[in-house]
Amino acid sequence: KTANFPFLGSLAENQISNKGAKALARSLLVNRSLMVLDLRSNSIGPTGAKALADALKKNQILLSLK
Repeated sequence: KTANFPFLGSLAENQISNKGAKALARSLLVNRSLMVLDLRSNSIGPTGAKALADALKKNQILLSLK
């Protein structure tokens, strides 16, 4: 189970929108432990995806994003 490992995170199927993706992007800028993040089956549109992409350019910890 991923709950046992703080470096893994699943937010799949949580109806995350652009607003939520932008908030998550801000969190990724200061992330120090999350290495795997699952965002599958959400409602993230182009603006949310761009915010995440921009944050990932600076994030050196996250290794996998689904």
